Amino acid sequence: MRNSMIERMKGVLGDGLATARRRGAEAAKIHFHQSEEIGCSFEAGRLKAAQTQQGASYTVTVLAGGKRGSASGTDVADLDEIISRAVTLAKVGSASHFAAWPAPGQTTAVERWSARTLGLTREQLIDGCRQVVDALKAYHADLFIEAGGHRRESEGLLVTTGGVCHSSAATGWSLGAWAQRTEGTDMLFAGFGRSWRDLNELYDPQAIIDHTLEDLRHGERTVGCPSGACTAVLSPEMLEMLLWAVELGVNGRNVAKGDSPLRGRLGEKVLDESLTLIDDPHVAFAPGAAEIDADGVPARKVGLFTNGVLDRFLYDLDSAGLAGAEPTGHDGCRPHYPAVLPGRRPASELIAGVADGIYLKQLLGFGQGNVINGDFSCNVALGFRIRNGEIVGRVKNVMAAGNVYELLAANVELSSDRDPVLRMPHAVVEGLHVAAAQE
Repeated sequence: MRNSMIERMKGVLGDGLATARRRGAEAAKIHFHQSEEIGCSFEAGRLKAAQTQQGASYTVTVLAGGKRGSASGTDVADLDEIISRAVTLAKVGSASHFAAWPAPGQTTAVERWSARTLGLTREQLIDGCRQVVDALKAYHADLFIEAGGHRRESEGLLVTTGGVCHSSAATGWSLGAWAQRTEGTDMLFAGFGRSWRDLNELYDPQAIIDHTLEDLRHGERTVGCPSGACTAVLSPEMLEMLLWAVELGVNGRNVAKGDSPLRGRLGEKVLDESLTLIDDPHVAFAPGAAEIDADGVPARKVGLFTNGVLDRFLYDLDSAGLAGAEPTGHDGCRPHYPAVLPGRRPASELIAGVADGIYLKQLLGFGQGNVINGDFSCNVALGFRIRNGEIVGRVKNVMAAGNVYELLAANVELSSDRDPVLRMPHAVVEGLHVAAAQE
């Protein structure tokens, strides 16, 4: 960064660890983060704002008397006060299931910082958004359109009493647009966005246009929906959403607490054999790329499911202590950058093979059900009817319900093409329950 603070903060935070121990902490860690961002936003098809943001913060976490305490600040001049606050909070904090932060382990270097991304100017961001807005306006002049683009750079430093002193630098960009078409009481929402750390071919305003126009065009006609259990084609975004429930199932804290339906099922076939799910934090420039987790434990590539068989649970340092397991280097017991391996046929062929069903793009309120058990019942925000292998129109006022584990347990076919950022394919599943809302 132009005003990097890493070298200075190494000494400041190192002294902070010693201060924490003098004030009664048995162990401590301090994380520092600084970022700079430029961006733009369009509203109602017009440039609304061009932003510049800068920020810095740090968080102190201590262990004292078997409990944890944390406090945060933005001015390093207040570090001593923040440390004292963290030690005080530890006296009434939550119980810690580990006694010390670990010594440094072997890490894998991952590219996260790109000079090309830093070359992305605000003018280019505005031009990219304007290109998208103009194309959507050309399709339908009455669309309400929002768009936005951002470029950011950040740096971080983690120091622990276990001996970890890990610095990092990262860049990133994002670009997206969302359109609303209103006709009487009917509203259609469509949009698409991308983000990445390196400025490469993924930065593509035309891709934003194509994805959004495809949904708008498919939604020009409204048709009835199937009734009862039906075949469903899940977009990559929808497959990612459903797999959130599975990720809660492999969350080591949920397993240790007995909340996960996957507890005691390691080595069992849980999902269809077509599903192999991995987590790879070592993909260069990926949004979830990481060398270590928030406790300094090295991040590594792991398999979660192989041909539907449950391989492992994910643990951070505290949940590993709770479960009597080894930490896997996962903040909050969540995957860094999950991916589903592709199938054999392109998505176009999967859709062409559906005699009657629904193409599911967005659900509204998915997280409001008993998601940890896989149950959901919510509105279809964007979905289309498939008849004889063709998308014939949009379905509206439709409810969708089911259980993620049941939907993904058998008769699942995945596409050979995947979203290049999400690394998720399309999926065809059987038994999704749909019904018109008035029913």
